[in-house]
Amino acid sequence: MDSAKLERIRQMDETLARLSRFMKLQSIFKKYGLTATQMFIMRYLSHEAPAKSSDIAKFAGLSPGAITQVCDELVRMGVVGRSRSDTDRRVVYVDLTSEGHAKVQSMLEDRAVRVGNILDKLGYEDADTLLRLLGKLADIVEAEEIAEEGEEK
Repeated sequence: MDSAKLERIRQMDETLARLSRFMKLQSIFKKYGLTATQMFIMRYLSHEAPAKSSDIAKFAGLSPGAITQVCDELVRMGVVGRSRSDTDRRVVYVDLTSEGHAKVQSMLEDRAVRVGNILDKLGYEDADTLLRLLGKLADIVEAEEIAEEGEEK
């Protein structure tokens, strides 16, 4: 691999790491008293609830035991509840409580304000280009991930 390509890869890796730190928005997590993992699970549940811990674990790339621990804490906080399946008592579903839904909505609004301010500073054309390219990048990464999963089987 030539040095110019290696430099581009290094720059992309560093930029993605910087953006990842920003997207975790530690100040918002602290404001709401949540960790990044707790927020991730709550956001997942806001779209895919009720869900089994095993489904959350697959999506998050974490062990079912780790998800159970995080969910235990979220239950104690009153933002997540558990219920058993009506058809199979061994199956336990996790879902957001009304307080959990309100907290997710509030956090998303706070995040939208922050991200919106950043996009405004880019200007319309640059923001539009960035969003288009990020969407394209996400599509490529997802396709690669699906291809790798197919190779593992």
